[in-house]
Amino acid sequence: MLQRILARFTALTGVDQAYIISTRDGLVSAVGKRNRVPEVEHATQLLKTLIDMEQSTGIGQGLEMWCEGGEKLMLSRLNIDSFLVLSGKKGGRIARWRHAIDRDADMICALMR
Repeated sequence: MLQRILARFTALTGVDQAYIISTRDGLVSAVGKRNRVPEVEHATQLLKTLIDMEQSTGIGQGLEMWCEGGEKLMLSRLNIDSFLVLSGKKGGRIARWRHAIDRDADMICALMR
C-alpha cells in the first residue's frame, strides 16, 4: 500500500522519485523512474542540516524544506524521524507537490506504525 501511495506522487508534474527516509533507518521505501536511484545521501545531508538548524536556533521543528535549481527536491516531515522526499525536474510545481503531500500524509504515517 505504501508503494501505491508513493507511486501517486510520481504521477505529479515534474516528480521523478518519491521516497521515505528515516534518521534512524535510512531508506524506508522508494518509487521512481526506471534506472534512477534515489538521492538518499543528498537528502540525508539536507535533513541533518535542517535538524542542526532546529537545535542551534531554537526556532522549533522544521516541517518542510525545498531546493530549486537545475532539479527540485522537497523534504516534508512525516513524524519525528521520518521524511517524505520528492525529487524531480525543473518543471515541477512545488505548491502542487505540497498539496498532494498534505492529502496523503496521515495515511502514510498510519501505514508506517
